[in-house]
Amino acid sequence: MWAEKIRPKNVDELVGQNIFTDDLRKWENINDAPRAIILAGPSGTGKTSAAYVAAYELLGDSFNEHNFTITNGSDERGIDFIRTELKKLMRIKPIDVERKIVVIDEADGLTPSAQDAARQIIETYSHNALVILTANELEKLRPAIQSRCTVYNFRPVVPSIGAGRLWEVLREVGATDEVLEAWTPHLIPLVEMMQGDMRGCMNLLESVSPEKESLGKRLEHLSNLESEDGAEFILDGRYMKLRNSLHKKLNEGMPLRSVMRKLYYDVEKQFSRNESDKDKLFDAMAAYGQIMDKKYVWPMSDKAFCDYMVATIRKEVK
Repeated sequence: MWAEKIRPKNVDELVGQNIFTDDLRKWENINDAPRAIILAGPSGTGKTSAAYVAAYELLGDSFNEHNFTITNGSDERGIDFIRTELKKLMRIKPIDVERKIVVIDEADGLTPSAQDAARQIIETYSHNALVILTANELEKLRPAIQSRCTVYNFRPVVPSIGAGRLWEVLREVGATDEVLEAWTPHLIPLVEMMQGDMRGCMNLLESVSPEKESLGKRLEHLSNLESEDGAEFILDGRYMKLRNSLHKKLNEGMPLRSVMRKLYYDVEKQFSRNESDKDKLFDAMAAYGQIMDKKYVWPMSDKAFCDYMVATIRKEVK
């Protein structure tokens, strides 16, 4: 996948997160970096890429599998993983550097007890390792962890900056001059439609056939789907229509996180329009909250997740 293959390799290739990149440039070696770091923000804003770049920059020639480890907190959620695997990683001394780097991706997926155990391990072995936690939702990390880390809030990438990075990606993957010229005017609207989610943008670009008209046609079709108001489907009881609309967005390359955000904004906007329907809207929001708690442990496809979401909203609203 392009998003993995063309991951930034240096600090200059990270886009849209100036506070973090400015600090990273100031850290001449790994001992200048904080004891632990949290990179928090929406999906697709470059948190994991930033963790890799920090490792490349701070470890230099000593970047290797002994000195750099990444694990996924939403896959390894339990306290046993923290007490065994993470503790073992942190205890083993690095080679040729003062500290290794251990990344816990999606750390907000760790259970509360696992977070408590992780906090103790981070404190005990901070002389051995710089721990970088990434989180989509900062509030799901315990205050005790947050207070012991330097927190960087990642924002959705500004469309003009994101479009520039996408242009570079297209050139790196071998897009022809003809395609580049035809697609360039569509790159800013693409970043806007994906709400600054650069990974979602790259995945969509990768799925489009490399022809001049392809991207424009795809965005026009997506724009038509975006105009559908999911909240209206809920208020009218048209749940099959809602399901089909969500599936179509996924089929056209919109990532699940963008589909979910769009539905939230649709419901949120209706609060100022429909005083008489507020009970239904509150019920829909309650169902939405229940569903989001399950996203870290969902074992099936994105479409199945949407089906579960629609069924839950339908049950709650009824």
